[in-house]
Amino acid sequence: MWMRSFMLVLLAAAVAACAEPSRSPAADPMASIIGIATYRERMALPADARFEATLEDVSRADAPSQVVARAEVQPVAQPPISFKISYKASELIPGHRYSIRGKITRAGQLLFTTTQHYEVPPPGGTVALELVRAGNSFGTAASAELENTYWKLMSLGEVKVLADAQREPHFILHPAEHRLSGSGGCNRITGGYSLSGDRLTFTGVARTMMACPEGMQYEQAFHETLINSKQWRIEGERLMLSDETGTVLATFESRYMH
Repeated sequence: MWMRSFMLVLLAAAVAACAEPSRSPAADPMASIIGIATYRERMALPADARFEATLEDVSRADAPSQVVARAEVQPVAQPPISFKISYKASELIPGHRYSIRGKITRAGQLLFTTTQHYEVPPPGGTVALELVRAGNSFGTAASAELENTYWKLMSLGEVKVLADAQREPHFILHPAEHRLSGSGGCNRITGGYSLSGDRLTFTGVARTMMACPEGMQYEQAFHETLINSKQWRIEGERLMLSDETGTVLATFESRYMH
């Protein structure tokens, strides 16, 4: 009798289990950022211009930001340009910092770009990006971007810089805080910067004071170059920093970090 009762209990449990709806893992909810992008110049965009807005993780202080999601608009109508960035809610990590950037390009040439930090708006909110004309726009084609790029020092004036990968002078511009970081070949370099069109100035440039057996020969000149730089220009993957008169002080090459 007890065996029959036991079997009936098992059968009832099995029936109840089958009656319950199956529970699938919860789907990762989607979120979106709605925004518009404008620029102040009264000029029409080329017919083949392309707009891109990106949601980026800017938490790391020693590396360029990481793209979480992006939105593209092509062909681009005249401003204001409406866009929507869709992303998975789980992709935003609590405690990390995020920023929204925008740019307009044409055949790899950077025409307009954001130069300040735009935070992710609250749910239901919108973001308005203001783009500024790139220093080399509507001129020589550029494929590298000024900010969030690892710029390796190649020459100081007409003097070529020879350095190994462990001690190479370089800098990175972090747009979220308008902050400069890098190395002079031995010591770390920090500071701030101001960007407006083709104008680029560095502020509060400082460095650590270690003495290294290698990499010191370029450091002082590199430090002075940053202090005296007033203008920038990109041609392809090369960046030129110039003084107030347009004299090229230093040349760099882009090295992308992922």
